[in-house]
Amino acid sequence: MLLSLPRWYSWFFWIGALSVGLISLRTLVLPLDVVMPAMAHYLADVPLGLQAHIIAAPLALILAPFQLWRSLRARRPVLHRWTGRAYGLAVLVAAIGSLVMVPHFTGSTFAALGFVALAVLWIGFTALGIAKARAGDLSAHRRWILRSVALTFAAVTLRLIMAPLMAMGWELNDTYLITAWGSWLINLAVLEVWQARRLQPA
Repeated sequence: MLLSLPRWYSWFFWIGALSVGLISLRTLVLPLDVVMPAMAHYLADVPLGLQAHIIAAPLALILAPFQLWRSLRARRPVLHRWTGRAYGLAVLVAAIGSLVMVPHFTGSTFAALGFVALAVLWIGFTALGIAKARAGDLSAHRRWILRSVALTFAAVTLRLIMAPLMAMGWELNDTYLITAWGSWLINLAVLEVWQARRLQPA
């Protein structure tokens, strides 16, 4: 189980992270203008930033559940550390890629700021998690990595919010007004409430 999360949420997390992560990697075998036409213009403007983001972000999402898998961490600590390094590198590459793409973003400034905040906090939370692990403060390490993973899971939340909005007739850029902030603020809020309740005395 993932750090004593409710079983139903653990399954939701695994399925959401792995399915969105693997589906997003379809850009490795299919043309970008076919599978992600809204992002095709980045290919001409910032190809390296785009490739960094659309490859590394799904990898971080796929690795995230394994980082929170308690049994794997307990039984295979070396594997946990190496997948943790891979996760941290994937976050760094994906976040830098997204920041490179921001000047060419076609949505509003408000939405762009939401994605910038996400990228900066994503790097910061992950770096703090790694630093706490290196310092031997495993309790703080887990708290910060959970926050990092909450931001990684924004890729799933974004799609869950965006799909009904577009079904109602919203244009893609209009959905970013909600998803650019809501996709990660909702995740963080849920996590912080859960952590606060978990730390309350019985």
